Amino acid sequence: MTDFMETEINIGKNDYSNYRILLISTSWNREIINIIKEDAISNLQKYNVNKIDSIEVPGAFELSQAAEKFIESYDAVLALGAIIKGETYHFEVLAHETARSLSQVSISNKKPVIFGVLTTNSELQAKQRAQVKGSEYAKSLLKMIDLFSKDAIN
Repeated sequence: MTDFMETEINIGKNDYSNYRILLISTSWNREIINIIKEDAISNLQKYNVNKIDSIEVPGAFELSQAAEKFIESYDAVLALGAIIKGETYHFEVLAHETARSLSQVSISNKKPVIFGVLTTNSELQAKQRAQVKGSEYAKSLLKMIDLFSKDAIN
């Protein structure tokens, strides 16, 4: 069993109360996603993020469609999903296209979109990674908000 250590991500400030965040999660693998989602929200609230809206889409492929539709009203998007490898090529196609399309939403809108999608070989791996990834995704989101802000570069 792999021991997943929490990654250290340094955040630039403690108050993100002026930022509005959209959290998009998938209904596929909901048990795993809920662990990540609760941890991410808890960590965002530690930094005074209190404007968090949440929507659910069927699967990972739909994450970018929802992000594109709603990103204009938000400062950043956190997209959560879990793609677990099966016996067909579907895993590779879905993982690649989900990553590519979420990146494109960020690039075209000039706003942070965090790829909070687990891509694992098994359900056990996904459950193990879910224990620490919520906080990592939340901190990555805050770090990218800092980077995208006007005062990020002095």
